[in-house]
Amino acid sequence: MRILVGVDGSDPAQRAARRAFALASRLGDSVPGARPSPPPVISEPAVVLNVADLERHVYEAGKLLLEKLAAEARNSGAQVEMQLLSGPAAEVIAAAAQPDDVDFVVVGSRGRTLVGSILLGGTSHRLVHICKKPVMIVH
Repeated sequence: MRILVGVDGSDPAQRAARRAFALASRLGDSVPGARPSPPPVISEPAVVLNVADLERHVYEAGKLLLEKLAAEARNSGAQVEMQLLSGPAAEVIAAAAQPDDVDFVVVGSRGRTLVGSILLGGTSHRLVHICKKPVMIVH
């Protein structure tokens, strides 16, 4: 059984990943997928002059998150593949879940953007509506 785990670095996403790893260690393997998180909040005023540096920072943060979660998954006995996804979270997770070897998707109930989820409905809500595979939402 293969599980696609959508993570963004938020606490609910990390709980979802841990739940998926526990399932995967008993049932099969796990495929964590991550959308690069937005850049961290800057506490002092700053001007970003180089978009390429910002994109590289976001990519590296996503890669680091996946590597950390993959190590945790391996420690729990799950086999792991990492996929760094980029784009609108629900859409890229649904697309990554389409291959026949993915059985279901696990995501957290709320990601990094609380205001966005209140106004727009949230990634997990959208994913349930557009994903062709079963979606487990972990609170």
